[in-house]
Amino acid sequence: MRPGIRKLLNFVKVGLFDEGGVEEIFRHARNLVIATLVMAAGNHAIDNAPPMKALGVIDIRVTGYSVVVLGILLFGINFVDGLYRLSKLKQSVFLQFAVIAIYLLVTVRVAQLIIALRTT
Repeated sequence: MRPGIRKLLNFVKVGLFDEGGVEEIFRHARNLVIATLVMAAGNHAIDNAPPMKALGVIDIRVTGYSVVVLGILLFGINFVDGLYRLSKLKQSVFLQFAVIAIYLLVTVRVAQLIIALRTT
């Protein structure tokens, strides 16, 4: 095995297993799933709201929109936390942008899949 490849594999091993990278990945994935489920619950409340005409009771749709906004805020906080932790790493700017792009693509796709699963 070439020394450059060995050095890269060692770097990945240390970053993922020795320095807690795998734990961070699973923590962000768990937070993403929770935020997406909160958004899906709000979306479900909006789509399936029974007609209520009682005074003093908040409309289910208003509550649903509030829950969707809360899910979006949780989603954003998780993303900003990931960016902050990524910025603390002393890696090249290109690598950071590549990880941000991959993170955004995976995050959006996972959110779409969870919402689709929740609403079917």
